Amino acid sequence: MLVMSSCRHSVCELIGDGACSIASGRSRGCTPGLAVPIDPSIFDEVRRLLAGIATGDRDAAIRLAAIVRREAREDRNLLARARDDEPELALQLAELLARR
Repeated sequence: MLVMSSCRHSVCELIGDGACSIASGRSRGCTPGLAVPIDPSIFDEVRRLLAGIATGDRDAAIRLAAIVRREAREDRNLLARARDDEPELALQLAELLARR
């Protein structure tokens, strides 16, 4: 069951807590995030999680949200890096992480 979240992220609706699950608690401001690479193993884990999410796996959605938050707190924007390094993965991520 999907619960509408105030943030309108698809992944947050799948998690169903009603709040934004990918909010990092930090101001976006000007950060050097694009200059910092993301470990390729993170992209591998995200691929596995996306496969689970496609079958409705809420735990996979929760884990993906945790990764997005962790990377944001380290000034790494997972979606932006994926757009540069893993374009096909970025398309799948954007469906879940972009607001509707």
